[in-house]
Amino acid sequence: MKAFHLSCAVAAAIVLQVLCLPPAPADEATKPMLKLTSASYAGAIRGADGKIDVKAMAARLKALGVHTYYWLVNVPGDWESLQAFLPEAAAMDLQVWPYLVPPSESPPHVKYYSEPYQLDYQRWAEEIARLSLQFPNVTAWVIDDFYANRALYTPEYVKGMQARAHAVNPKLAFLPLMYFNEIDRCFVEHYREAIDGVVVAYPQDRGEIDQAWAMLNDAVKSESGGIRFPAGTHSAAGDYGMASQTAQVLPRDSYTVRFREMDDFNGSTADYHFKQLLVDNAVVWESDVATGKRGWQDVVVDVTPQAKGKKELSIAFRLFDKKGVANFPVRWRMADLACDGLKPAAGLDLPEKWSETRQGAFEAGFGDTITPGEHKFHIPFVVMTAAQDVEFRLRHDDPVNPERIAQWLQMCLQAQHDGKCDAVVTYALDLRASNPNFEPIRVLFRDMGQDRPRVP
Repeated sequence: MKAFHLSCAVAAAIVLQVLCLPPAPADEATKPMLKLTSASYAGAIRGADGKIDVKAMAARLKALGVHTYYWLVNVPGDWESLQAFLPEAAAMDLQVWPYLVPPSESPPHVKYYSEPYQLDYQRWAEEIARLSLQFPNVTAWVIDDFYANRALYTPEYVKGMQARAHAVNPKLAFLPLMYFNEIDRCFVEHYREAIDGVVVAYPQDRGEIDQAWAMLNDAVKSESGGIRFPAGTHSAAGDYGMASQTAQVLPRDSYTVRFREMDDFNGSTADYHFKQLLVDNAVVWESDVATGKRGWQDVVVDVTPQAKGKKELSIAFRLFDKKGVANFPVRWRMADLACDGLKPAAGLDLPEKWSETRQGAFEAGFGDTITPGEHKFHIPFVVMTAAQDVEFRLRHDDPVNPERIAQWLQMCLQAQHDGKCDAVVTYALDLRASNPNFEPIRVLFRDMGQDRPRVP
């Protein structure tokens, strides 16, 4: 699984231009009924010959206490090993979801396709459906990095996949793998009738889970707070999204603005998107989204030169492109605005009271852009959290240890308990007995991972 940014398919932008209208509503009663449970993805145990040890896998998954396993079909032989594994899984009441790689993770980009049907996802849909008739514990399937490859996976193409599958087994479900910065109204409107749920990877914090839940449950039509640049979209140098507010200047000798900020870009592509703080239209702080820092960062800025001698000034947060991009999604969030010597008319906890301006495709969840939803639909929502050291470091920085990985899982399971997601899956947990991450995760699944009714 790879992050989706500049290097991914530029052609995807064309898709958005032809998706003029959302699809007509479908009969919800015809959709497959998903049984969503705690799950583990990949991390297979392989023997010396490179083949998956299906008996060892079944034993370790039983010990882990999950009720669903996402089976990655990634190298030759995985499809055949899956069929050998399914009776073992059925004996322990374990659902199994075949998990395929997309074109961006297939030759010529990497060595292997998902075999044997490679990039023929229509055929995959039919064959997985046939397998699900033979083994009823095959209840759903997933395609990785779905939105980065939507030049192929248009709503019409996905509906074609679903038609092929449902002609064989109407109960088989399909879920795309997405990232949190891709869960927006455009995705929801154009794909919600074509899919049966969504797996969303790597939350930075609880706020991302809550925001995704709100979008996937029609609780909001746009994000509240924050500035983002959407996926599959072009920009020009000088394009921006900005939220601004006025502030009264109090009689002081010095003036300071403090806030916390975080973006969700994890790559190294630099010199394009810049986060900025402006005071009376002057840039007083900026940071490239490619700084490599993870999580919330504290920022303190001395704005004495801009404030001295004034009675009022403007404070603005701006996401600004110094170079145009072809496909570089990012979401920037700000919180806990506090000022010494300045009295803003409203804080960041009241985004509806800020003014929003933009140029180009940027989106800012402030002012009149904040629109409540109508609660007309529910898209089942699985949160994926990293349980592999390398991926956890990439997403959440150091330190990487079993305790910190378990803390992230606990946050996700708490969201499930609170009704803000439907299930949780760990990414690439090494199932071997020597893995120190296994036991803390096992304990959490035992204590918090029980199936719970969804809270409306």
